Amino acid sequence: MGELVVVLVGNLLTMIDMSELFGGRRRRARQAASSRGERVEFPCVLRDDDATSGRERRGWLAVGDGPATWRTPGAEPVAFDPGELTMQAVDQQAVTFHAAGGRTELRLHPDEAPLVLRALAG
Repeated sequence: MGELVVVLVGNLLTMIDMSELFGGRRRRARQAASSRGERVEFPCVLRDDDATSGRERRGWLAVGDGPATWRTPGAEPVAFDPGELTMQAVDQQAVTFHAAGGRTELRLHPDEAPLVLRALAG
């Protein structure tokens, strides 16, 4: 009987997406902070001719009070103003946006994309 319980628990644990479970909590916290008007850093992937030298880089896009900024681990934030963004692709993990001229590609989690787009537009 004990072996059956261990097997069942093991199978259940493999079905749980832990990154989605804990990531959801972090996304809800960022959404709450944004709704309070605080400056929030959203994790994303950016490819931009100026900010990332045309390479894809993981980092954070900070929006809220003041201009939007982009930051990678260990680096100083730089101003980020991509202009109008157009959605190119979407799935459960990411929404991809391109700026006019193809100089910028931004990928965000689908839950956070509306918050970031509103902040960049305003």
